[in-house]
Amino acid sequence: MTHNNLSLFLVEDEALISMDLEALVEDLGHVVIGLSARVAQAISLLEMLEVLPDAAIVDANLGGESARPVVEAFAARGIPTIIASGYKSDELEKMGIRGATITKPYNARAINEALEKLFAKN
Repeated sequence: MTHNNLSLFLVEDEALISMDLEALVEDLGHVVIGLSARVAQAISLLEMLEVLPDAAIVDANLGGESARPVVEAFAARGIPTIIASGYKSDELEKMGIRGATITKPYNARAINEALEKLFAKN
């Protein structure tokens, strides 16, 4: 892995998936500096952070609400984002969500590959 010790902000509304995701990224050598389950909570926490994360992993659907405002908030701050979803890319586009994606259910390898692709552009 080329990118160790990234700081990540995770946005996932399902508690068990959130805990699993946090454990997976930490096992990959990264640090979670933000963790949220809802749109408003994620944006509020992002605004309070003194140091911005290197990247974010955001579930496309947060408690029945589109994660588009969260994705846009990260983009406005120049934070690359991976969208975690069971939706197909055309469905995500209809929701107004574009960007790198990772398909649920995911594993450490898929997360690692998505992060590698995200940072290969830079």
